[in-house]
Amino acid sequence: MSRATSAGGKPPLYKIVMLGDSGVGKTSLVARLTNPERPLNHDISATMGIEFDTQMLDTEHGKVKAQIWDTAGQERFARVLLPTYFRKAKGVILVYDITNAKSFESLSERWMAQLNDHASSDDLAKLLVGNKSDLEASREVTKEKAEQFCQEYGMDMLETSAKSGQNVLQAFEKLIGIVHNRALAANKNKAGIQGMSSGGGGAAPSTVKLEDGKKGDAAGTDACGC
Repeated sequence: MSRATSAGGKPPLYKIVMLGDSGVGKTSLVARLTNPERPLNHDISATMGIEFDTQMLDTEHGKVKAQIWDTAGQERFARVLLPTYFRKAKGVILVYDITNAKSFESLSERWMAQLNDHASSDDLAKLLVGNKSDLEASREVTKEKAEQFCQEYGMDMLETSAKSGQNVLQAFEKLIGIVHNRALAANKNKAGIQGMSSGGGGAAPSTVKLEDGKKGDAAGTDACGC
C-alpha cells in the first residue's frame, strides 16, 4: 500500500494523520487542501469520530497519494479512536492555533504522549503546523517557541492559514515529501540487502561437525544429505 513505485507506475498511497486540540483548524486545513477554490465554511462543526480524504500531491520524485485522516480533538473520542487512527500511518501533522497558547501547550502535554503511546514515533515523519496565521494581531504563540518545540522533538514547521490558503498545500507537500523519501530509501536499502544475500555464488553450504561423523558411515551420509 505504501510501497514506493517507479515512474509511470501506480502512485504509492501513504496514510497521514492530523493531531491537535479541537478548534485549531485541522478540518479546515484538509478542506482547503482538497477544495482550494471553495469558500471556507466558518461554521465547520467539530469532527465526530474519524474522517479521511485522499489527495494527489507532488513530490520531488513524482506524484503520490495522501490519505489524510482527521479525528475529533475531544478527549472522549480520542482515547477510543487513537489506536485505530495511527495504524499504518506514515506521517503526522501536529496542529496548533497561533492565537491559543493552550492549544500549543497541549502538543507536549497531551498529543506527543498519545503519539508515543499508540505509534512508533521515531518511524513517523512529523510536521508542526501553526494555523490561523492570518490572525497575527491576536498571536499568543511566538515562532521562537514553536522552533524550540521542533528542535526538541526533531521536526520541521510551517505557519498556515486555512482561511487564506497560505502555506496549506506547502505543508501537506512538505510532509508527504519526507514520507516518500523515507519509503524510497527503505526500498533501496532492502533491495541492496537482497542483492548481497543472493550474490557471491549463492548461499554458503551448511556446516557439518566432523566429530559427528564418528558415529558411523550411515550417520555421516545422513548429515551430508547425499
